[in-house]
This record gives sequence, structure tokens and C-alpha cells, in this order.
Amino acid sequence: MDIPSVEGMYYWTIESVIVLSSLRPLGRRAFTCAHELGHYSNGDGTSIDQLVEKPQRSSFDPREFAADCFAGALLMPNIAVQRVFSLRGWNIRECTAGQVYVASNYFGVGYSTMVHHMRSGLRVLPDVHAAALLRVGRRKAQAQALGWESQDTVWIVDSHWKGKAIDVEVGDLVFVQGWPALEGRCVAQIRDMRRGRLFRAQDPGIGKFCDPNGWSAYVRVSRRSFVVRSIFRHLEEEDEDGSDDY
Repeated sequence: MDIPSVEGMYYWTIESVIVLSSLRPLGRRAFTCAHELGHYSNGDGTSIDQLVEKPQRSSFDPREFAADCFAGALLMPNIAVQRVFSLRGWNIRECTAGQVYVASNYFGVGYSTMVHHMRSGLRVLPDVHAAALLRVGRRKAQAQALGWESQDTVWIVDSHWKGKAIDVEVGDLVFVQGWPALEGRCVAQIRDMRRGRLFRAQDPGIGKFCDPNGWSAYVRVSRRSFVVRSIFRHLEEEDEDGSDDY
């Protein structure tokens, strides 16, 4: 098995180790890490999860299902998901793709991961509605949430983002609703827009957004990490058919 095809891996030698692929988007890596932690928590042996860009139907694997359930509960607990939607006045059972995208940003996971968890883990999305949201795809959901399109990954932050840092990678865009001041040099302002300010993460480090109305949040920027050989670089964006890869 080629190393680049690994999504994540949990194995035990002298101590337990979780290995993640740096080739995958930030949100996908977060869920994969929690998934592998689930294997550890459940007492599973060595587990290797391969990258499958076009997954096929396969037999049910209770260990993988349990690890997914663990990851979903750890990263997107029910009460927190309900709160994210209720604070913004959104009906969780009739939510739009843009609203799900904002929620996925807050929990640091991918758009499709958020939809799957809301449908199968939390049972707050009807199957038909979840299927429709998945057909939209991440890029279109991002555009719907922003009101404009971007080829870059854009993290959307509003005044309800409280109690946790904003974790992004160098090169990502951060759209902050309102007009906050910025402390630190890891993020640079690009321009003011109609509903807020657009920033780009430029250097690893920690900064802070401070709004005149009293809202504030730390932003943590990490460096993207890739192997040198370009043939090992998997697509980070959604496929042409609209499916999302994280």
C-alpha cells in the first residue's frame, strides 16, 4: 500500500500512535484524528484507513462505524450543534447549505462530514433533506454562505463564535462579519466588504480579532505541509460531480 493513499492510521507498538496524512484538508484531518482516537478508545488493534476518492458500497464494518460515532460525538456533540443553530435563529431541520457550512466551520470539520453527522449521528436531518444538501457540495455551500464565490477555502466567523479559537492554515481566507481590529501578524487584512472584513492567513502564529462591540476570538494559523513529489498530492477540493472529499 502506498503511503500517500493513507487517510489515517492507528497502531500500537510500545505506545499508541495516530498517523494522519498532511495531504488532506484541515477539516478532514480533524475528523480522521478523532476517528483513529475512537479506535484507541474502543480497544481496537492496528487500523489503517485508506483514501478512497470514489467510495463504493461495502459491507458494514462495526469497528469503523463505532469509530465514526466516537468522532462525531467528540467533535460535534448534540447540545453544541443545537446551540450553533439556535443562537443564529436557524431551523436545524430545514437548514440551508450555507448554514451547514457556517456550522461546519465552527466545529472545524468538513461540510459533508457535518451533513452526515446531522443525519446519521444526531438524527436531526431527514434523509431527503440531507441528500439534497450533499448534492450542493462544499464549494457551492461556501458561496451560499458568503454571498460570493471564491476558489480559496474561506472560514466564516461571526459574533456567535465564542469559546474556541479559529484554526486555519497559511493561505486560507477568513471572513469575519463586522469590522474587527486585528492583533498580531499571522493574519493580514485584504479588504472591507459589505458585511465584514476579509483576511488571509499568511504566517504561522496566534492573533486575535477584537470587535468594538466586545466580541473577540483568537485565531491560530498553522503551516500547510506537503511531501515534495507532486504526484503524491491528492485533490483537496470537491470532485467535478459535486461530491465533497472532507
